[in-house]
Amino acid sequence: MADIRDLLREIQIRYGSVEAFCARLRALTDDPTVELPALALPVSSGRHRRID
Repeated sequence: MADIRDLLREIQIRYGSVEAFCARLRALTDDPTVELPALALPVSSGRHRRID
């Protein structure tokens, strides 16, 4: 229980309230995720090429 109280006290010291802390978290996670393009893997023609 002491860990929870310590966490809540720290949140209140830094952010003023739990609601302000939650709003900050939401603001940080509301940004869209950057999607990276898929990599096109080269067709292997070397010695270890898969033979079907």
